[in-house]
Amino acid sequence: MSIIYTRLGEVALRHDFYRDGIAKGIQLRPSAETANLLKNGRVLFKTTPGGAVLLYRAEEDESTPISPLKVPLSFFFYLESENPGSFFQITDLDEGSTSFGAGKIPYFFNNPPQASTDDSDPEVLSYRLLDGARPKIFSLDLQINPTPASVRIKIRNSKNEIISPGKSQTGEWLPDLTEVFPDSQGNFRFIFNLQGRKEGIYTFTLRDQGDTTDLWTKNYFLADDFSGKSIGLMELRYEAAPAHLYGPKEYYQLEFTSKESLWTYYVVNGNQKIDLVTNNLSIEDDGNEGSVPYGTYVFSQIGASPNADIKLNGKETVVFRSQSKIPYFEIPKLNLKLVKSPGNQVLIPSLPNPSRSAPTKDFGGETNTEIYVYI
Repeated sequence: MSIIYTRLGEVALRHDFYRDGIAKGIQLRPSAETANLLKNGRVLFKTTPGGAVLLYRAEEDESTPISPLKVPLSFFFYLESENPGSFFQITDLDEGSTSFGAGKIPYFFNNPPQASTDDSDPEVLSYRLLDGARPKIFSLDLQINPTPASVRIKIRNSKNEIISPGKSQTGEWLPDLTEVFPDSQGNFRFIFNLQGRKEGIYTFTLRDQGDTTDLWTKNYFLADDFSGKSIGLMELRYEAAPAHLYGPKEYYQLEFTSKESLWTYYVVNGNQKIDLVTNNLSIEDDGNEGSVPYGTYVFSQIGASPNADIKLNGKETVVFRSQSKIPYFEIPKLNLKLVKSPGNQVLIPSLPNPSRSAPTKDFGGETNTEIYVYI
C-alpha cells in the first residue's frame, strides 16, 4: 500500500520591506493543541522558504482523508522571528488608530467564505491586535476609575457563546455575570479558570452592577504554551459550510507592511566653513531610479538657519523634516540631495537613509526618525 499525501493548503509569508517580497527570518510553528490535532488527522505541517504547507494523508483516490477531522475547527500557529528586534523596527503592526505596544499580539486570520483555490490570487489574511495571551488559568488584578461598588464578569468565546469564568470554592461552575467586589484598596482580583476549554480567542468583559455598561474589555488568546519568543499568531479556521477542509487546495497570504515615519535630518556645520545666515540649505528629491517603491518627498526647514534652539556638539545645525511619512524598504531611497544656494551647489548628492536600528520618536503624534549629517 502506497502512502499518499494531498495538499490541504499553503500559506505564503510576505513583507513589502524586502526586495523580493518574502518575509525573511519568519516562521510558523503550530501550537501544542494544533500539533496534536494535526497528528490525529494525519496532517503534515511543513515550513517552506517564505511560508508553509499542510498535507493530509489520503486514500488511493488521493482525495479521501484516512483520518478525517471534524469541523468546525481551527489551526493556530505561532509566528516566530530569527531577529525580533529587527523585525519590529521595520514592521508596521498598528491596527488603525490602535498602536502596537507591549503586551499586544499581532493576530492574522482567514475568513472561510473567502477561501481561494487560485495560487495567483490567494486569500489575504485579515489582521487585528489582541490584548495579550494568557494561560487557561490566570489571575488578574486591576483598578477601575472611578471605583464601582461591584462588577459583573462576562466571558465569550470566538463563537460569541457565553461561558463560565471558572469554578467556585465548592467546585461549581460560576454563572454568567458573577458579581465581584473590590477590596479595601479599591482593587478587583480575579482568578479565571478555563481549563478544559479549547485554545482560542476569548473576550473578557467587566460590566457595571446593573449590567448596562461595559467598564473594561480585553481580547486574549488562551493557550498554555504561548511563549515570549512568539511575535504573533495566525489562525486558519474551517467551517461546515462552505466545506473547504478537504476540498481543493487553498492558498493564503499573510502580509506584513513596512513601517513608515517622518524623516528628520540634522545637518551639522562641522567644519564651520559655510555661512548658514547668508547661504540657504535645502533638501531636494530628484525622484527614484528604476522600479523602486518610494514616492517623491518634500522636506521643510524646521526653525531658522542655523536653528536657534539646536546645536550638535556645539556646532551650528539646520533641521529638515519630511512633510509626509516615508516607508522603510530594503532598497535605499536615493536622490535626496542637500543643496546650497545661491549657486544651487549640491553638497551631498544622496543623503543617507535612517538606520534600521535607529530609535524612533513621537512628534506631534507621528512617528519620527532622526538622521545626522555633517558637512
